[in-house]
Amino acid sequence: MSYDYFMQAHVHGEAQEIPTEKFLRIFEKYISQKDDSYIDLYFDELNSCTVYMDTGEPTNSGITINRPCADERLIRCLYAVMQLGNFVFYEPDGKHMIALSIETEQHLPEDMVETLGKPLVAEGWEAFLEAYTNNRE
Repeated sequence: MSYDYFMQAHVHGEAQEIPTEKFLRIFEKYISQKDDSYIDLYFDELNSCTVYMDTGEPTNSGITINRPCADERLIRCLYAVMQLGNFVFYEPDGKHMIALSIETEQHLPEDMVETLGKPLVAEGWEAFLEAYTNNRE
């Protein structure tokens, strides 16, 4: 069984392109394998996952985390990604999209907000961790 998390960045309703090297720097000490379309992350024998993105492209506007583990090191990496731009985090069974600032909402595509609702704003690490941990229905 597979489960995914999604993270997307937007500016003025369009994709916000972030340098791929910035994503890779955040994850670099946990990368166990890298391909053109993904990186495998390994935290320990019980915690690993796959992050999908175009690693060969100069920029990306989002990532998908497949089989996310519960390791706090992954959560800290995702929090660091959120700080790269106007990112929202969401999951299929999630109660809310999560953003780090109120300003992020103005950059989201209208149909995204209509479909997923307004993002929950989690300012700071503790608020993000709380929202992330308690986001399932």
